[in-house]
Amino acid sequence: MMLMLFFSKSAPVYCRGIFFKRQEVSTMERNQRRGSKGQSLVETAVILPVVLLLIMGIIDFGLLFNNYILISNASREGARRASLGGTDEEIVQTIQNITTALELAKLTISITPAYSSRGHGTEVKVTVSYKSELITPIIDKFFPDGEAVLNSASIMRVE
Repeated sequence: MMLMLFFSKSAPVYCRGIFFKRQEVSTMERNQRRGSKGQSLVETAVILPVVLLLIMGIIDFGLLFNNYILISNASREGARRASLGGTDEEIVQTIQNITTALELAKLTISITPAYSSRGHGTEVKVTVSYKSELITPIIDKFFPDGEAVLNSASIMRVE
């Protein structure tokens, strides 16, 4: 008798200290599943902007790091060209050839001392600056004009 009562569809179900009809239990389970789907949707809506901002920040940092490596190598090559007796125009051309991936309008090149006052044994300093744009809408507010200024300087002795 007890076994039959357990398997019958009309037998009450004991849950959390309360007896329920089997039909009520299935309705409650269905409602709980609906609620968990809605909860997942709300959690996703709350977390998604934060995750996207984090991913965009990582991309911004990667682009800034890549641009810094480019201008660092360009300043080093420019200083090397200056140490071999190159003119200012040759140094600028060397730097521009290396930084073809960057916007030349945002690139600033400074060479000290001038070609006329460089002699054997003097130090030549080549400074390259670049204003790199940020693509993340919130992060760019922390920088003036939405651009991060990257600087690199190299010093070498004229041979």
